[in-house]
Amino acid sequence: MTVRFDARIGLYGALLTAWIGMMGSLYFSEVQGFVPCTLCWYQRILLYPLAALIALGIWHQDQQLPYLVLPFSLLGQGVSIYHYLLQKTTLFAAPTTCSVAIPCTTAWINWFGFVTIPLLAMFGFMIITLGMLLIMPAKAETPMASQAHRPQNPWPRWPIPIVIAVVVGLYTVGVVRATQEQAAIPFPVIDNLPRDTLSRDPVAEGGLLYAQACASCHGLQGEGVSGLGSPLVGSASVVESTDRELLALIRDGRPADALENRSGMAMPPRGGRPDLSDAQIFAIIRYLRAELHTSFSLPAHYNQA
Repeated sequence: MTVRFDARIGLYGALLTAWIGMMGSLYFSEVQGFVPCTLCWYQRILLYPLAALIALGIWHQDQQLPYLVLPFSLLGQGVSIYHYLLQKTTLFAAPTTCSVAIPCTTAWINWFGFVTIPLLAMFGFMIITLGMLLIMPAKAETPMASQAHRPQNPWPRWPIPIVIAVVVGLYTVGVVRATQEQAAIPFPVIDNLPRDTLSRDPVAEGGLLYAQACASCHGLQGEGVSGLGSPLVGSASVVESTDRELLALIRDGRPADALENRSGMAMPPRGGRPDLSDAQIFAIIRYLRAELHTSFSLPAHYNQA
């Protein structure tokens, strides 16, 4: 009885984890606007089928379910570990092949200084793997003589719609709250950028936003990253462009084949952060002006106000 209870905990825990992982990743990308990198897509390719596979396996009482799930979960766990080490260590060279110029070292979240999206994915794949391993010994320990006395429904089906409904419901609540919060923030315009949506120190806030959205491609000190982003320090286009021109450039992005693009990589709109408002981009521009170009003479048309 204990083995069967542990097996069910692992089985339904794996189901819940797979659905939370799938809907959570959609929330990060579709609601929060975090653009997935190449390794993120690999993890999604390995995770998303598990949400349907585990649910169908429970529904059809498929005793071979662990053998179908484990190849996905083990490979996904390996990719997640590699992705996390890429973000947090220098064991591997930073990749330059990530899609839409989003480096795989980009940490969209950094809770408590160490929890990033790949770490969450790693724990998710780990829970799914452990859940499947719990089912295997439960099946192996069942004596052949007692097969006829096994219950007809060892894996109840009723938790499946409850798990799916709860997770989808939480996702819907998150979407509604995010929509309400975005609607409550006045959207700034180019010709009349409000300052009240920023902190009292827009340069400091701009530095934080730069580190989060720009440094992975252009370097922490604006020195540029080979194969990703051009240097910003000493850049004539940064120094000579007006705030309005820079705002339009960052907001619209720049294709890889643009005449002014010397890196050969596309710059995504808003640096790959659709959640950045114009006021936040303006703070980044203030930071670039104040911190990265203090040794350069600003043009006469630059407005200090």
